[in-house]
Amino acid sequence: MVLTSLSGEILTQKKVPEMCFISTFIDLDQKILFVESPRCQVRLPINFMSNSCNGGREEINLHGQRYEVQVYEKEINIWFSNAVGRPCTLLRYYNLCLNKSKSTDMCRRMQSTLNFSNEAQFLLISEESISDLNNRIKTNVQKGAQGTGGQIDPMRFRPNLVISGGEPYAEDGWRNLKIGNKYFTSLGGCNRCQMINIVLEAGQMWKSNEPLATLASYRREKGKILFGILLKYGKRTVGWDDDDNDEYDPWLQVGQDVHPNID
Repeated sequence: MVLTSLSGEILTQKKVPEMCFISTFIDLDQKILFVESPRCQVRLPINFMSNSCNGGREEINLHGQRYEVQVYEKEINIWFSNAVGRPCTLLRYYNLCLNKSKSTDMCRRMQSTLNFSNEAQFLLISEESISDLNNRIKTNVQKGAQGTGGQIDPMRFRPNLVISGGEPYAEDGWRNLKIGNKYFTSLGGCNRCQMINIVLEAGQMWKSNEPLATLASYRREKGKILFGILLKYGKRTVGWDDDDNDEYDPWLQVGQDVHPNID
């Protein structure tokens, strides 16, 4: 899903910081996405299976690709407009267009598409890497460097997967990994920007110079500041010695073991 302005501009958290206050929860049993914001008095339910996208279809350009999208109904758009403080429209992925023309004849559903992801399907970070980062920030503050020594929460990096139990930054060397009976391929480190410096506290938003300043001091590589790794979900790849005959389960579970493949 993406939000667009009335002029068709894609709204991002960089352009509209108020999007930071929107939180989500998915009820898999009811197949409902619940959305909340301190700017809105009610929690918004969006049913995956119902026809909430009755505003028609249109095409947009995003990350160099053209998409056919479904437009959500007026009530949903009003809620998001109130949440971000400006008129906007919620769009849902429908088709990936095979060309960049305005013809819908070339729009097709594709199973391998990333939908609206601009780099990868998943972002993974480790608690040990976060702990090391926090220790470095604390040391910098004690030495008189600018900034505060507050602990950085893993969610500041907006990860999909948070793991624990290894050495700090061990994930940097992983070629692929297995969680349960699901396989993922590493696409390399995630380049960080100023967005990780936005702090949300008690309904207020402010900007710090951390953790990006500290990360820049030891995680810079070829002009990029890397933290966490990007993952692509896919089929089992060469290099796994296990004989996985478990029944396929489409869900990841908290507490499942993570098995990296370094070779």
